[in-house]
Formats: sequence, structure tokens, C-alpha cells
Amino acid sequence: MPPRREGGDISAIYVHAGAGYHSHQNEKIHLEACNDAAMVAMAILKNGGSALDAVEIAIKLMEDREITNAGYGSNLTADGIVECDATIMDHLGRSGAVGAVSQIKNPISAARVVLDGQAKRLSLQRVPPNLLVGPGATDYAYDHGIPVLPPDFLVSQASKARWLRWQHDIDVARQRELENLLDPDERRSQSDIGSPSAGDCATVRPAQLMSPPPSVQPKQQSTLSFEVSAAGNDVTPMAADGPNNTHNIGTTQPITSHSHDQQTRPDGNDRSEGKHEDNNSFLEHGLANVDSNNKSAENGADKSATSMKSSSIDSSDSFVTVGSSSLPPPSSGAPSDNAQAETVGSQAPLPGDSSPQKQYDGNDNITDTVGAIAVDCYGNIAAGSSSGGIGMKHRGRVGPAALVGIGTAVIPVDPDDPDRTCVAAVTSGTGEHMATTLAAHTCASRIYFCQRKGENGLEDVTEDEALKSMIEVDFMEHPSVKNSHCEAAIGVMAVKKTRNGVYLYFGHNTDSFALASMSSEDSSPVCVMSRRPKYGSVAQGGRISRYRRYKVIAVDE
Repeated sequence: MPPRREGGDISAIYVHAGAGYHSHQNEKIHLEACNDAAMVAMAILKNGGSALDAVEIAIKLMEDREITNAGYGSNLTADGIVECDATIMDHLGRSGAVGAVSQIKNPISAARVVLDGQAKRLSLQRVPPNLLVGPGATDYAYDHGIPVLPPDFLVSQASKARWLRWQHDIDVARQRELENLLDPDERRSQSDIGSPSAGDCATVRPAQLMSPPPSVQPKQQSTLSFEVSAAGNDVTPMAADGPNNTHNIGTTQPITSHSHDQQTRPDGNDRSEGKHEDNNSFLEHGLANVDSNNKSAENGADKSATSMKSSSIDSSDSFVTVGSSSLPPPSSGAPSDNAQAETVGSQAPLPGDSSPQKQYDGNDNITDTVGAIAVDCYGNIAAGSSSGGIGMKHRGRVGPAALVGIGTAVIPVDPDDPDRTCVAAVTSGTGEHMATTLAAHTCASRIYFCQRKGENGLEDVTEDEALKSMIEVDFMEHPSVKNSHCEAAIGVMAVKKTRNGVYLYFGHNTDSFALASMSSEDSSPVCVMSRRPKYGSVAQGGRISRYRRYKVIAVDE
């Protein structure tokens, strides 16, 4: 039996799978991940588990799903490896975080270990860390019982194919830059001799970009993304199920265009790597390998499709619309054959593109971070975030998911507050913009105090108005965001807990935002794919879970 409840009679879990563009064809898969995460977390809460336990297990489940850009199947760095960020915070505002950590299947568990370590006293009055990055974070996790996997174990076929496609685009763009620097006479003479080969282009390495450039060969890029069968518009998946693929990108040696791939096999919990086998250079055979991977993945995808469990997603009206933004319910119809993926603005797809494992009916363009917020039966709140970061990023780049106040924030209860108010917020979007605007902390603060920035200072408003103003003014109108060439994308999920109940607020300026919520009073999670009604607007929504009121009745003897 769970312990006696002291903080209230309602526990709740809220999860999101990232902001960006979720294709209508893959909407069910994204919501299924949110649905399963909420179900598992609520099972923990109903059995007396803490909010920290619920947040950790919910994010772990999403990290294990290839369709999310967290944990297994995350975007690869420019060197071809997986580096993840994660943060978890408790009801007191204490945090544990890891950044740019590799070879860890569940970064949120490593962050939890860092948080738990703060409760232990160190000799000589040393201060326990709350943020570890790089190899130091991996070593710390290993010393505390978390398995360290071979680097290629976290690389999926879909993430490898994206990396090869972006690497090819970078090489082509770099070659065009070199051609533009030549004089017309030199360019003419070079065209007579013949264009440089791919191997010659590979000798000049491009600078490591924060995001892949626009594709200069859209037709060739599309053939790398999916194949169209001769019988119709059925799209063939690129990736097969399971992490045990035969391709290797994330080796300990950084991958360049002129290096040979090496294959590493998992060897249990041993930190040493297995034997390596030399393969041909991917620039010589990479494009052909991707095509062959697409064909060989058809059989695996067919098997995975049959084993895919049906989702019991409830698009209930419990998610209500606030303000003037309407949130259409998730599409339940059949996928459209001619539906195309859209991008925010006119840029090429952001590297947060998380190609799904089980379907390739359309291209998703999801901005990294997944997150969760939980309230347990003791009245405590907790929040966490996890992300694989943007594709082709610099090795060692630390994203917002590892930074307190940027990707995750918690405002604890004031002991003198009679309403016992506390707020938690998690964000997803363009990490560098969120870092300069302190997105999560700003959002939590605005909702906690019910204020927004006005002409004469702060104004008292409702929580919905405060959230909308935070996105439109505090974030999008920030000087560093307005003067940036990158798209200002953000999605925010915030939870405010008082003595009267638990309130969910969310908003986003991206095309879509996948969320799920479940309270102890619900029989199943309530999932929604919030879609922005028009470009340039902010979509908002929320949900209320109130505490039960008991009336004491005197009984005559």
C-alpha cells in the first residue's frame, strides 16, 4: 500500500514530445510515445512514487523511442556521434544535469544520479556538482552504476541516413563556394578539364555548421530520404527496427569524408570496445549504401509495422483553447498521400528533423527537446528535459536541455504563501535563442506572478495572457532574437500548482506541439497535437485538475 498522502488527493503527469512540425502521417506515432510515457509515469505516481521518479521514467521511455530526438536515434554531431543533454529538477529547485554526454542510453538517468549526489556530503567541505559535461559526465555515470555503451549503439539507421545526406549537402555547398571564388577563366578551364571528384572535395573540410545548409540538389536529397514504389505513393521506410544495426557512425574516432567507417559491437557493460572492421569510404559508396539501406529496410519496416501496438489516444476536450487561438483536434483520418512536410519560415529543415522509425509518410521537423512535469500525492512538483541536440552540431555543444532556467525551471513553494503556489516550466525550440532569453525561468516567473511586460513596466494579467506575452514579447522581441538569422522557434509547457488544483498551460509559435496529460482521476491520458492556426500566431491551450472537496457531516449517535 502506498504511504499516506499528505500534499493533496491528486497526482498528475504532463509530457511533451517537442515543438516544430509533426507530419499528419506520423502524428499517431508521436502521440503514442506521449501516451505511453504518461501511462507509465502515472503507474509510478499511483503507487506512491515521487514526482522525480515519474519524470525520470516518462523521459526514459521517450528517450528509447527512435522517433524522438533524445537518447537512441538522436541527431548526430558533425563528427558522427550522439551527444545528449538532460536536466531534472525537484520541488526545492535543486537540479542535476549532464551536457554533451555520449555512450549513455538514458541521459535523464545520468542527470538523476547527479541530482541524488547532492544529498551526500563530500569530505573537506567539497561542493557536489549539479552539471557535468562531456567525458566527465560519462565517467561519473559509469562510477554510479549506469552502463556505458559502445558509441555506435545509440546510432539508428535513420539518424545515420540523415547524417550522410547532410554531409553530402555540406560537401556540395562547399564545392560551390570554391567554384564561386574562381575567376571566370579559371572556372571555364576547370570545366573543360572536368569537375572535381567527390574525393577531391572531401580533402577540403567545411567549417562545422550549427545546422545543415539548404539542399542544392532537392531531387537527389529526396531519394536519400525515401523511395516511392512503382505501384503508388507508398513510402518505404529508411530505418529498420532496433538499435542493433550493422552500420556504424558513432565510433570513438571522429568521422570525416576521407576516413573509413569502423564497426563496434556492444560488449555488455565493459567500457572497452570490440574489434573494428574497415569499410570503404562513405564518400565513394555512401550514397549507394543509403539506397541499399532503403531497400533492405523494407522487410524490417514491414515487420515493425505489424508489431506496432495500437494507440488508445483520447483527444478529449479536456484540453481547452484560451484566447483567440484555436487548437484543432488530432487528425484521425487516413494519411494523405501527397502531404508534404513544411518548415518554419523559408529556411531548409532544421537539424531537429527526427525521421520516424516506423513510417515515412512525411518528413517531421521537430525541434529537439522532450520534457515532463509531474505532481505527486505529497504535493511536490518536479520537471525534466532531455535532448539529442541539433544535427551536425559542434562536438561538445551544450544545449538548453542541460541548462537550468533555459530548458527547465522550477519555482518552489514560498513557506509564507498561504496558497502554496509553485510553478514548473519546460521548453523546446531554438536552443541558442532560449539561452539568451532564459526562456524557462522567464515563463515560470511570468506565470507564477501573473504578470507581463508592458509599456510602464509589469502588468497584472491572467496566466494565459502572461504566457502569450512571454512568447511574443520576452522571446520573439528580444534584441538577440530579432537580429538573428535563425528562426525564432519555441514551445513552452508550464504547470502551476496551488492549494486549489493543478493547472496546465502551454503555448508555441511553431507549426505543432505534441503533448499528453494524465491525472490520477483519469482512466487514460489525454493527448493532443496542438497545431498553429496560421503563420506568425501563437497557439495556446491548457487543462485544469482540481482537488476534491470533502464535506464533514455530523452523525447523531
